[in-house]
Amino acid sequence: MIHVLHGDNELSIEEAVRDLRAAAGPPEVSEANTSVFRGATVVPAQLMAAACVAPFLAERRVVIVEGLLTRLEHPPRERSADLQVWDGLGAALREVPATTDVVFVDASVGGKGLRRNGPGVRAVGPEARVREFSVPRRERLQAWIRDRAAALGAQVRPDAVARLAWLMGGNLRVLDQEIRKLAAYAGDRPITREDVDLLASSAREENVFAAVDAVLERRPGVAARALYSLAEAGAGVSSIINLLARQVRLVLLARSLLEAGVKDGREIGTRIGVTHGFVLDKTLRQARRFNARYLEDIHRRLLEADLASKTGRMDDRLSLEILVARLSGVS
Repeated sequence: MIHVLHGDNELSIEEAVRDLRAAAGPPEVSEANTSVFRGATVVPAQLMAAACVAPFLAERRVVIVEGLLTRLEHPPRERSADLQVWDGLGAALREVPATTDVVFVDASVGGKGLRRNGPGVRAVGPEARVREFSVPRRERLQAWIRDRAAALGAQVRPDAVARLAWLMGGNLRVLDQEIRKLAAYAGDRPITREDVDLLASSAREENVFAAVDAVLERRPGVAARALYSLAEAGAGVSSIINLLARQVRLVLLARSLLEAGVKDGREIGTRIGVTHGFVLDKTLRQARRFNARYLEDIHRRLLEADLASKTGRMDDRLSLEILVARLSGVS
């Protein structure tokens, strides 16, 4: 079976991949029955060779290809030869044995994603099962929070749901972590807004990451919510800009080390002065997703915004709105 998993909801895509990988057998044999390729480096011969191997002590084999269809959807202005080799992909996939699941994983990054009938989806052929995962918005986000809590056997009061949605925006990964923490804390009683404010104090740092993610992906609404949450927690505009600039600077440093061939995440963390596991993981994730020139543009605009905030006379909310507008205008 050919699967295409795409959209901006990385958490749901990750969970869907995990469900498909479960078909590769129990842990002791799943590694032997699973192959993972990066779309930027895999070639057709590698993909087909892995797909045509019979599963070992399991009913199915799983081959995962990350980011290939996005490259086919958004090729360079002059299509390079390394992309032309994929012109026969759909026909080749029809030869994949019924015991193999080929899973194309393409999360939207920086506004670049797959269209339902775009060249990326068409490349795999009409027989593929295509699923789009979108980050829920507004009422759908609050429903997602309630459903997530219910799956954990917890209840959430409406004001707590609204507070979580405001604090975290569409950062589903952080939301999931907070809901699990709140469910364990509340026990048999409903989760309240007071619980959220008590336990989500660490959301300040997480909101910095949410804001940086949203800024880099040009999602001004999500970025604004994260920045307002920081302001509500007592951070001034200049402090918020410094927090964002520090994180973008760390991402730039990590990116330069990755490009220099440093592969070990812990070594990168040591070199840039980041040892906290959560912070390092987020920084490396951002460094791998965005190129250096784009990050440098964001950093420059942050410095310009900092200067403007210190020389202008505006209230904090207007300053934050102008900051989001400046950052979202990066070309």
